[in-house]
Amino acid sequence: MGKIIFWIIVFFLVLLALRLVSVHKTRQDAKDRRDDEAHQAKNQRDDTPAQDTMIKCARCAVFVPKSTTVLTPTGLACNDSACRNRR
Repeated sequence: MGKIIFWIIVFFLVLLALRLVSVHKTRQDAKDRRDDEAHQAKNQRDDTPAQDTMIKCARCAVFVPKSTTVLTPTGLACNDSACRNRR
């Protein structure tokens, strides 16, 4: 009878060890998946240069996209109201 109890205990200890290994592997796989997703998101960001050329504002000397500038007597200026009040 003692041998049967011993083998039952060994059997359940092996099952417990397998369960612990399985949980560890599942957590590691989930961590690897998150890392891969973060790496892919980093690689998918748009690193292409802007299509609009940058122009220096004639009033405040700040570079702004050409599409947002306005033509003034002194040249191209930004469309900012604070800049318009300068001169």
